[in-house]
Amino acid sequence: MDIVLSQKSDKPIYTQIYEQLAAQIMSGELAAGEKLPPIRTVAVNLRVSVIPVKQAWEQLEREGFISTAVGRGSFVCELAHHEISDKRNSAAEDLIGRDVKACREMGLSLDEILAIVKKSYSSEE
Repeated sequence: MDIVLSQKSDKPIYTQIYEQLAAQIMSGELAAGEKLPPIRTVAVNLRVSVIPVKQAWEQLEREGFISTAVGRGSFVCELAHHEISDKRNSAAEDLIGRDVKACREMGLSLDEILAIVKKSYSSEE
């Protein structure tokens, strides 16, 4: 489990934690059944309050990424392939939707946006 927080981000700390862990679960980096460290340990390691870590854990649980058992800890849930695909598509739609909206507000056309996406995608290979 690897979490990197940015103080410069517009996103709240709990959202940064949630998004990174959800991505690690969807990619298989965190495997089904894997135990997550205690909330307090994560908070200490990240040098943040327990509150945003707890909020992230609660959102992960609500969204079906983890399950928590009192006294035992939190564990990555087993997700079916279609569940992972649905969650990944939903997350991508949210991210891309925000970026497309920002691009449209700058006056870019659909063709210009698509060209930028293709260029960005190609440069990652």
